[in-house]
Amino acid sequence: MRIGVLTGGGDAPGLNPAIAGVVERATKFGIKVIGLKRGWEALCLEDNSRHVVELGPEIIREYARLGGSKLLCSRTNPVAKGRDRTDLVIKNIAKLKLDAIIAMGGEDTLGAAAELSRRGVNVVGIPKTIDRDLAGTEYTLGYDTALNVITTSAERIAHSAESHQTIFFLEVMGRHAGWLALRGGEAAFADIILIPEHPFTVGKLASVLREKLALSSSMGFEQEYKIIVVSEGAHIVGEEEVRKDAKLDEFGHYSLGGVGNYLKGLMEHEFKHTRYSALAYIQRGAPPTHKDRQIGRRFGNNAVDMVKEGDFGCMVAVQRSRLVRVSLEEIKKSPSLVDVSSYYDTENLNVKVVSTINGV
Repeated sequence: MRIGVLTGGGDAPGLNPAIAGVVERATKFGIKVIGLKRGWEALCLEDNSRHVVELGPEIIREYARLGGSKLLCSRTNPVAKGRDRTDLVIKNIAKLKLDAIIAMGGEDTLGAAAELSRRGVNVVGIPKTIDRDLAGTEYTLGYDTALNVITTSAERIAHSAESHQTIFFLEVMGRHAGWLALRGGEAAFADIILIPEHPFTVGKLASVLREKLALSSSMGFEQEYKIIVVSEGAHIVGEEEVRKDAKLDEFGHYSLGGVGNYLKGLMEHEFKHTRYSALAYIQRGAPPTHKDRQIGRRFGNNAVDMVKEGDFGCMVAVQRSRLVRVSLEEIKKSPSLVDVSSYYDTENLNVKVVSTINGV
């Protein structure tokens, strides 16, 4: 048996441990693993010889501890409207004598996997996205590492903010889901957290900021500084998200970014000492944490078992702290967004105090 493995979309810590987990389990059963470089692109080329590499046990030590993806990534969509390459994908799978594909990715990569599965391709999925917004699973690779980077970065920025009595906008990733901002900001004790799920007004933001500064002053703090963590997809009521440019990728997405700087510009007329910083790729470009390594390895192991058992058209997932198998069709359901009523304080623009440790 031969299994093809690919990583699509953006990179995320945990992908390399997952690849190593696939090789580890496959080797036990005498299954050959073929790495497909640059995601679905490897199967969408007439000549893909430079995109194919055989993976053996020796790569486990090399890959397991590293961030990013040693198999490289791309946002190639094999089933894009107007450019459907399903026939070429099937042709390449046959040419490489692959019995199945293990696709690691987020909504786009696994959405394409679901469509290819309906068209007869043997596919198994592994969920990956630092945003943690996929339907059907409570955990996605990269999320824990990104949270740790955000928390540490916010703490470092706080030192400078305190020294200069500055209001600091720290922009983090999160197109539709505010989990990174909410939980990263919570861990860093951010003063204000802005998420995509709750559009806000400039007036409300300024009002909350004034209240927090006044409270600090009344308590006798000489250094008045505030940290505001904002998701890249957070936006003002009635306005669209702030985009980096007008380009669309093959899945029809704009690149977001710059909302923190935009808000800084709106606030600095009243609050003189304001600064802005965007973590951008830094938050996902890190060695995977223990959790992402452990879960990545287990995802990889279980994906091989699914292939052996012919459980195609499914992905390995986490539900109620257990590894389960769910249909790739789950990807099409509503994404996992922050439940504002349960986890977000709309009055204070911050995390809501709760009595449980669930809800990630």
